Amino acid sequence: MTLSGGNVMFVGPGFRGTRVLTGKLLQWGFQCHFANGLLSARELFKTTEVNLILSNVYLPDGTGFGLLADLSGVPVTAFLCLPLEEGCLWLPAIDQGKVCLGLAALRPAEFVSALKQMSKFEALAEN
Repeated sequence: MTLSGGNVMFVGPGFRGTRVLTGKLLQWGFQCHFANGLLSARELFKTTEVNLILSNVYLPDGTGFGLLADLSGVPVTAFLCLPLEEGCLWLPAIDQGKVCLGLAALRPAEFVSALKQMSKFEALAEN
């Protein structure tokens, strides 16, 4: 997957407490924005240029899949977080506006590695 920018939108009520993930993203040069649910994500997306969306599958007012319909054709990359009994899986959903559901899900460590690669891609693109 590729990334052409450094603004990340977290969608879902549980993301505000994920200091480890947000800390890594901030360290790698990303700016983080938060939306509690589907409606607030849509509003934030109208006013903020976001390039990476990390959404829970289950939201208080819908699902992360509902958000994907708004993003098709828009140059953003999106992942959906699917909770498991222990931990979660990250589902690649959109890659630069192209739906890519069906790609292999990523375990948390694999997902962090992918985000780090995206940040390297961004740094190389700027130089």
